[in-house]
Amino acid sequence: MVDLNKLRTFTVVAKEGSITKAAERLYRTQPAISAQLKDIEEDTKLVLFERKNSKIYLTKEGRCLFEYAQERINEIDAVVDCLRNHRQNLEGSIRLGVQFEVTTYLIPDIVHEFKKLHPKVRLEIIGLDHHDLEDGLLNNKVDVGLTVLLKQPSFFEKKAFYTFERSLVASASYLASLPPIKKYADIIDQEIIAGSSRLTDFRVWLKKNGQNQVVKQLDNVSKLVTVKERETIHSLIRKGAGMGFFDSFKLNEPSDEGEIIPVLPESKPITITVDITRRKTRTQNVLMDEFHEFLLERASNFT
Repeated sequence: MVDLNKLRTFTVVAKEGSITKAAERLYRTQPAISAQLKDIEEDTKLVLFERKNSKIYLTKEGRCLFEYAQERINEIDAVVDCLRNHRQNLEGSIRLGVQFEVTTYLIPDIVHEFKKLHPKVRLEIIGLDHHDLEDGLLNNKVDVGLTVLLKQPSFFEKKAFYTFERSLVASASYLASLPPIKKYADIIDQEIIAGSSRLTDFRVWLKKNGQNQVVKQLDNVSKLVTVKERETIHSLIRKGAGMGFFDSFKLNEPSDEGEIIPVLPESKPITITVDITRRKTRTQNVLMDEFHEFLLERASNFT
């Protein structure tokens, strides 16, 4: 099997009649060009060139391969151009459902990169909590979702898009004002900042660290501030209003509001995975498939 890249190199050398000129045209070194020519001759078990002084001439077999290869390469290039034009000319609307508290910082890059590829496509970013997002996917109010939790996963196909950790932290100034926190139960009497009165992050974190007995005590928490917006939670923690969970990608952001340090640093953080999610049963749609493929291609950059 002859590598297409090497075959392209072969055709350029054949046209130029010179490795030096081919190297200049392809912005490659002469040894690299020579190595590819050698590989092609080894792969095909044919002598394709005759070398006389600094010139290169095609053999009978080389001329035959060149003419065939050039025709095939032109056909491939034409198909690629057609596909690029098709992608550039895609039109329509995509409704992307997201949980803003875990996907906010991902959205600008997704929108910017996709719109560069498909300038005529309209993107609607819909912020929902995980219950409404799942309902939106089930009822076709959302085309694709970036989800964290699914109650009915059997209805969906999903692929990990981004994984991060969430750790219990507080500002250094806030912790300095408290007696030392040495065990998990010590957090119950402190100022707690959370996304809901259910204290879901705290429950998951405590269970992950084998503290089921302390989970039961969360119902006794009295010093509590609940805020849905994670940016506000982060800001309150930085300002020393209490302890709460910080996302790993936010920990190193510059801030004038004070140093953030872990509470019980030996504890295991929560691991959160954001999935690209869509219904298993759906109407075939070229635009939606293109967007889904776009997200899948970028998943490896985040996981």
